[in-house]
Amino acid sequence: MSLASDGGTLESVFDLDYASWSIRATLVAAGFTFYVGVFLVCHQLSSSLNATYRSLVAKEQVFWNLAATRAVFGVQSSAAGLWALLLDPLLQADKARGQQNWCWFHVTTATGFFLFENVAVHLSSFFFRNFDVFLVIHHLFAFLGFLGSTVNLQAGHYLAMTTLLLEMSTPFTCISWMLLKAGWADSWLWKLNQWLMIHMFHCRMVLTYHMWWVCFQHWEGLRKTLYTPHLLLFLVGLALLTAVLNPYWTNKKTQQLLNPVDWNFAHPEPSRQPDRINGLPRKEQ
Repeated sequence: MSLASDGGTLESVFDLDYASWSIRATLVAAGFTFYVGVFLVCHQLSSSLNATYRSLVAKEQVFWNLAATRAVFGVQSSAAGLWALLLDPLLQADKARGQQNWCWFHVTTATGFFLFENVAVHLSSFFFRNFDVFLVIHHLFAFLGFLGSTVNLQAGHYLAMTTLLLEMSTPFTCISWMLLKAGWADSWLWKLNQWLMIHMFHCRMVLTYHMWWVCFQHWEGLRKTLYTPHLLLFLVGLALLTAVLNPYWTNKKTQQLLNPVDWNFAHPEPSRQPDRINGLPRKEQ
């Protein structure tokens, strides 16, 4: 399968020699570095300009910056995913084997982003003693899946790009959390964003059903172009998204609309002593 550019003669980042290991590795590193930069720039700007950010504890500040970084990646991913899903004729013609140079750019930089996410999540877990098992599983599968697409020159790009489209919810999640921390949970803006975010999570669920349909329709092509461990990883990850992660997150965001609570940093209520002990009133201390 040719990796040559299908575009014009104008040199661009999409016209690189993606068959080269060094080019792909460089773009993975560039993706990692870029999103580290987004994280740091967000910290600097928020520290200088945002009073809400300065009032947060360190753990919440890290989450704030991660949310903003994910939102930026979500914009990149949504644009790439929608183009593949609706407009690119080559990917539409062959959903199992079709490749485009612009897709190689997004596959490699997304690998860098998910590497950044895994590093950030585990460092955060280590320093702040918190562990979100669903988030860890999600980012591990995402990184390994895109790493497999980066390594395998035969892997088609349609499913990789539609996987990126699952990030459509992240900009709305970022806005929701920041407005909640700023005390805007009663505003029409927060509620409108929450409705849109819930809608995006429902769209994610529909998109996973479409991805299953593509797998069934193009099974032979996928089996021949993907390494078996990579294909199994993709199917297990898609099954987890379909049956566990998407329903769980959709439910949590719907509950949050009705009860605006910061689920990520909810403080446990102090244990309440029983009013009666062995049927007798408890004595006041």
